[in-house]
Amino acid sequence: MQVRTIVQVTTAAVFTFIVIFFLDRNFRVLPNALHEFLPSHHAGYVITDITIKRCASYNLFSSCNLDPEVWHRIEKDLYLDKATFSSAFVHIRRKREEELTAEDKVVVDVSVGRLDPAAVGGKDKGKTTPGERWESRDAGLWVKRSSKKGASDSKEAVTGVDILFGDDATEARPGWAIIGTPLLLDSGSSIPAAHITVRRGQPQPVVKPVPRIGDNGKFKIMQLADLHLSTGVGHCRDSLPPDWNGGKCEADPRTLDFVHRILEEERPNLVVLSGDQVNGDTAPDTQSVCLVP
Repeated sequence: MQVRTIVQVTTAAVFTFIVIFFLDRNFRVLPNALHEFLPSHHAGYVITDITIKRCASYNLFSSCNLDPEVWHRIEKDLYLDKATFSSAFVHIRRKREEELTAEDKVVVDVSVGRLDPAAVGGKDKGKTTPGERWESRDAGLWVKRSSKKGASDSKEAVTGVDILFGDDATEARPGWAIIGTPLLLDSGSSIPAAHITVRRGQPQPVVKPVPRIGDNGKFKIMQLADLHLSTGVGHCRDSLPPDWNGGKCEADPRTLDFVHRILEEERPNLVVLSGDQVNGDTAPDTQSVCLVP
């Protein structure tokens, strides 16, 4: 009798939890204090808006700052401090999920281009639902925000925004993805392209591999030093035949291709980076350099 009662109570509790879970996901029926403990809850911040603020040094009334009580500025000049007069910074508005009000919208997608993504279409870009729409920002940035209940819990909710530079920029951080097209800044070829990169969901832990001794009892170590990587593709400093690759030499891709081939051939158990991986004179954004795979 007792066993049957326990089974019935457990079944009822599980059923009730499932019903509440689905109701809360769609209609947010639970107070925030309880909602925070559900699996769908994103710990930390969700992004409620993104914008770009430009300024010019010759204009005394121009400022690249927005209200710091409302906006968080990503401290990376989109021109990498290389433009003569211009600067531009990405600003984001962010809130913890429990702080969201009925008036707040959550960023669920980001795009870059000259045309409205809803009109252009493409993979998922033309899709919008009630309570969502694409909003235009400076430099070709488009932001889709949603006022739907539960948008902050969805897997599309943007929880982090960053900037990476260079035509060869890649995103190595788990959960992050670069928006394919660089921002439209008309900065010229001398300034590396600026890419918006976003994170969805909660930060994912980085799993560090543990080096093991091989089955043959050997442990191979590779040392890498003096790669001197740049923001962007870099420039070759060694002498090359004038007709090599049409006279165009991109140093970083050549270096990384060489490292990749050595890794594939040698299969080391441990790789040691022993210094001078970044070339300071040509790496104004070292984060972009360090995220190159």
